Amino acid sequence: MRLMKESGTVPDAAAPIAHVYGDPGSLLPVSDEQFALLRSFYHYDRAPLDARVDAVEDGSPHWRKQTVSFTGPTGAERIPAFFFVPKNQSPPYQTVVFFPSSYAREIASSAALDLVSFGFIVRSGRAVLYPVYEGTYERRKPLPPGPNAVRDRNVTWAKEVFRAMDYVEGRPDVDKTRLGYYSLSLGAFFGPIPLALEPRIKASVLAAGGLRFNVPPEIQTVNFMPRVKTPVLLINGMSDFAVPAPARRRFLDLLGSPPEHKKLIELEGGHVPSDMRRFFRETLNWYDTYLGPVK
Repeated sequence: MRLMKESGTVPDAAAPIAHVYGDPGSLLPVSDEQFALLRSFYHYDRAPLDARVDAVEDGSPHWRKQTVSFTGPTGAERIPAFFFVPKNQSPPYQTVVFFPSSYAREIASSAALDLVSFGFIVRSGRAVLYPVYEGTYERRKPLPPGPNAVRDRNVTWAKEVFRAMDYVEGRPDVDKTRLGYYSLSLGAFFGPIPLALEPRIKASVLAAGGLRFNVPPEIQTVNFMPRVKTPVLLINGMSDFAVPAPARRRFLDLLGSPPEHKKLIELEGGHVPSDMRRFFRETLNWYDTYLGPVK
């Protein structure tokens, strides 16, 4: 072990680096008239899905994994997805559409899905649809520089969520009245956009989400939050380095869901809570409350 004795005062350069975060109160939603213009960016043609089951894996004791695909929002590209059918439940299934964390943008192959992030939902008796969104897994491609590319990708993500809802709504083994949305980090930051625009979502859980700064108004989620009417559960870590406590509270306050149908739970941990047992329990309790218990 080596020890050091300082010869004088500690220079400023050796001080801890301050974490800079924008002022949550500075983010204000646009008017209804302005929002109508923003909403027009998300219109899409609800064309035939041409849905297919491309492969089936039956090796898990908990679920049957179907590799499926369907026509995307532009009609020019097919969206691959994974539909996890619970083995402990009979149809029609409550179904949750999942939007992952940035993990999906960093991994080249969907053969390495982040099962721990959503497997507990399938084990609870609910089906999960996991689309391979643009920019994730096999659909990874670099974004050109500039805010327009970021805007366009977020708009595409929302439209792909809408197509995912079209897909599950068209399956005969799905309960169309009990559809949920679940997202982690990246998907939770983005989540208010589809929640404000997709009325088929009846309950949602956003884990490790937060506010956005310095983004175009078309994808500034603060503009969408007051238009969210769905029951929303927010789950964050108490020591979340990416989302300070005032930002979490501001997120909750901005949501347009009735006060009794929105909730923030702060658990032990950092950006993603470490108390996974309670994380799973709170998530499933939320779906039990708003989608109904799985029988």
